[in-house]
Amino acid sequence: RPGLRAARPGNADQQPLPAQPGGTIPGKVAIQLVKVADGLVDPVHVASPNDGTGRLFVCERPGVVRIVKDGKVSAKPFLDIKDKTLSSFLEEGLYAIEFHPKFKENGLFYVSYPDLWFNGATLLTEYRVSKDNPDKADPDSARVVMQIDFPYCNHHGGKMAFGPDGYLYVGVGDGGWEGDVISAGQDLHTWLGKMLRIDVNSQTPDRGYNIPKDN
Repeated sequence: RPGLRAARPGNADQQPLPAQPGGTIPGKVAIQLVKVADGLVDPVHVASPNDGTGRLFVCERPGVVRIVKDGKVSAKPFLDIKDKTLSSFLEEGLYAIEFHPKFKENGLFYVSYPDLWFNGATLLTEYRVSKDNPDKADPDSARVVMQIDFPYCNHHGGKMAFGPDGYLYVGVGDGGWEGDVISAGQDLHTWLGKMLRIDVNSQTPDRGYNIPKDN
């Protein structure tokens, strides 16, 4: 993707430096916006599994994941958790979907959302694809990996991504209101305002994940 990174001058063997605001893109790069799909309800996140199918999975904020393939949006949702998702406030709703690095083999994926029945606490939940239909999740396979409680209804965060180390990185907001009023970003006794790194491939009796030893 042009312009996202700028080359470090002097030594071609060194890692490139991140691009800085106000910089220029070398060469004449043509950039064009192309509509991939429409008709979605408040889409907030897009992800694609590394399974060779070319499918895009779109999170609709009210609590629905739809599949886009060849420019067509699936009529039936891949996952529908509207009855669990708190989305009445603009900064809440289904936040993100992330696919296990071995999704093609194990069919596992993860979603994060504020749960309606837990007072808006963010739930990071694991699901598995239906055995009978690759375009449908198995709702009965839900396993809560982590619950994060929040004092306010905004600044929740929710983006997740697997790193090259195989661990799941979870972005957590500062807890809400305005200006990090509880100073969560500087407080190492809370998950709020942090980037968490967890192992979802194993768990302990008291939690649905493990903590990597080198955290």
